Amino acid sequence: MRGSLISAPYLHYLVKNKSKIKIVNVIMTDHHHNKEENNKFAHAHRITLDQSTLNLIDITATPVPIPRKLPTQKTFEKYIQENQYDHLTPIVFFDEHIHFAARAWFTFRYFGFKRVYVLDGGFNKWHHQHDFDKNDSKVYEDLNLQDQPKDQVTSLTTKDVSVISYLKQHKDTKGDDWLLLDARDTPRFKKGSIPGSYNLPYSEYLNDDHTMKSTENLQKLYKNHQIDITKKIVNTCQTGKLSCIALLAQEILKKKELLLFDGSYEEWNHEHPMKQ
Repeated sequence: MRGSLISAPYLHYLVKNKSKIKIVNVIMTDHHHNKEENNKFAHAHRITLDQSTLNLIDITATPVPIPRKLPTQKTFEKYIQENQYDHLTPIVFFDEHIHFAARAWFTFRYFGFKRVYVLDGGFNKWHHQHDFDKNDSKVYEDLNLQDQPKDQVTSLTTKDVSVISYLKQHKDTKGDDWLLLDARDTPRFKKGSIPGSYNLPYSEYLNDDHTMKSTENLQKLYKNHQIDITKKIVNTCQTGKLSCIALLAQEILKKKELLLFDGSYEEWNHEHPMKQ
């Protein structure tokens, strides 16, 4: 295990030994659906018969004016109660790769859940790990799904980011301790971005099989981009989903404060519309 990531072989071990965990397939649709409909969407990605399905739309704020932001505390608590989540049972989120699961992980961490994990490489990695060596189970016997690292998960507002952006644009030394890090792909970043931000696409954090790069390679990635991990890094993307992959990587790199600009560029552009 690294940070909040759980490997496919380790999850196999937990399932095989009937460990008390909650496995959740994370999906994202444009509209709300009932449980039966959500399960139909998730049917192709099945790890266990008793796994749950989480549709991100159900733990997302009403998309007016900005889509896919964090829900209110009341909305989140209502969802938790109706779907039988608790703080003691470890939760493993997964999707086809990692994208939706990372957002679910951040949301639950934001609202105080500590035992939440993401399947590294997603269902595709699980699907291709059925031949893992059963003798490797000895490696996992001493592992335990404890509370996650004592880092702080925080969501910043447009006002917060506006101040940082102003400092960066005007090369004010007060902005030297901050970095606005945009995880979108480069073509989308070039179409419009928060002034003073730096682009490091989320795909660069991942291997070809969509697992997270090794700790050493993540360190090299930041070094090659001249990113100082000791700075206060504000993670952004289009709406706040893909940047959660960067947050998973930063946790592995022992970052103590995980910062997300929820709503990200769409929120920024709503408050600071581009001139046509």
